[in-house]
Formats: sequence, structure tokens, C-alpha cells
Amino acid sequence: MLTRAQTDSYQENGFLVLKQLLQETEIEMLRQELDWMIDSAPIHLGASKNRYGQAVANPGDYGFTVLDQANEHQVINRISNPLARSEVVLRTYGHPKLLQAVTSLYGSDFVPFAESIVIKMPENGASFEWHQDGNFKTGVQPVRGVNFGIYLYPSTQDNGCLHVIPKSHRWGQVNLKSMVEKHGQQLPNSIPVPVDAGDIIVHDRNLIHGSFVNTSSDLRITVYFGYHRRDTIVNVFTPEHIHQRAQVIHLAIQHRAESNLAMSEEVGLPMTTNKKPFSLNQCQPEISRFSPAEKAEILRVPPLAI
Repeated sequence: MLTRAQTDSYQENGFLVLKQLLQETEIEMLRQELDWMIDSAPIHLGASKNRYGQAVANPGDYGFTVLDQANEHQVINRISNPLARSEVVLRTYGHPKLLQAVTSLYGSDFVPFAESIVIKMPENGASFEWHQDGNFKTGVQPVRGVNFGIYLYPSTQDNGCLHVIPKSHRWGQVNLKSMVEKHGQQLPNSIPVPVDAGDIIVHDRNLIHGSFVNTSSDLRITVYFGYHRRDTIVNVFTPEHIHQRAQVIHLAIQHRAESNLAMSEEVGLPMTTNKKPFSLNQCQPEISRFSPAEKAEILRVPPLAI
């Protein structure tokens, strides 16, 4: 669970750094998995085969940055739907400390909205312009979700670490194009947030944030998991859609419980029992009855984007 000081800091500043939430062994498993996913990615945007001539399942999950006008030089920058692509990422999604941290901010009635992996390749790692997450589909409301970014490698100013404007999550929807035109890329009061491998940056989706190009020789990878407070989306999406997305949590918990990762985890929390993974009660009983095809479908339910 987060401390009162941590939750107060998050509410005040719109972001929070959680140091070494994941153990090195799990970070290393994620690194190896992402190395494989990057190596086996489509050769460019719109391609259906990888560098080895093999067909890529769901190639549209991969995003690229175009580095020249001829559209010939592209570099991978994002992988969507990672829970459906990777058992390793799915097990991490069920990490009890991660789910406890979400509970500390939103209570137990939270719902996933989307997951993705942001990649900044060495020397040509793409920048991500100043932005606020989402599309403000529900208008300017104070709570539009939270992102947890798990860093697999150190993130520094040289390799394009996250920059934020503290407290900007309270400003509502901001005309960032106008701000950049006036001030340039170094926006007033913005600060870098460098972190170590295994750290997590938690940030409000209203927070103004962005990152610059990775010009270093170091790889930077961030695994993003996002969550909504249920009461902020019940009138926006159908109950069926929300329920399907909630089931992702239980699938992840089940897969983690069935792995060796859960053997050493002792978690004491309301709705949990020591030596068992974190769990919720909303739809757990039906998970064990799902076929592999039904589970695969759940892991590709569209995001609850607002």
C-alpha cells in the first residue's frame, strides 16, 4: 500500500515515483521478453512480416516513427495490446504491489482502460510531444484515470526521460500547441523525472507531460498500465464493456498465481489472504471457466479511452 505521504504527494503534484517496486528478476524477464518482441516486430509500418520473413500476428499492434520524408527510415516506438501478446507482461500486470498501489489511489473498484509499451531505441528514440493523455471524451473533469509506467532500464535526460509540469493536472484541458508556440519545447516550470530500472512513475492522465529524443546509446523501455476509477466511466461505456475490461485484472492474477512468481509473495490487504496474490471479488468465479479463445478475446477488448 502507498503511504499517506505518497498519496498526498500524488494528489498535490499529479505524479509520483515508486522506487524499486519490482524485483530485478522480474525486470530481467520483462527485458528478455521485450528484446524478443522488438526483434520479431514487423519490418516497418504496415508490414505483415518481420526481419526473418516470418508472419507477425496482429502487426497493427506495432507503432513506428518515420525519420525521413521518403518514409524509408522507420524506428519502432510502441507496442499495443501487450497483455495479449505476452504471458510475461500479463503476469506482471497481476503483481500484488502494483494492484495495491492502484487501490491506494482509487479504492478497490477500479477498471483497466489500456496497456502499452513505449520504446526509445538507442540514438533514434522518438520524442513524445507535450500532451495530456486521452481525448477528453467526457469533458474537463478532475479524474480521468492514472498511468503506471514501469521502467525496464534507467531513464535519464540523455535517453529521453519523462518531463512533467507538476500540478498541471489541475488545469483542465490545456492548449498545448499555443504554449509550445509561445515558450518553445522547454515549457515553464517543467522538470525532468529520471528514474532507475525497476522504478515506476505514476501520473494523472490530466498531467502535462512529454519526453525528448533519445540521442544516447542506451535503450529506454516503459511498460504502461492504466486504470480508471469506475464511477468516472459508468455513464460513458456500456456495463458489458466495463465488465470485460475488469476481467483482465483477474486473468492476470490467475496467471501470476499459477507461476513461480507468486511463491514468495506474502500480501496482507483487505480482500486478500497472506501468501495469496491480491484479488478482487467482482468477476473472479467465472475466470476459471473461460476457454483459451475466450481469454484471448478478453485480452483484446478495446480500451476505455476518455
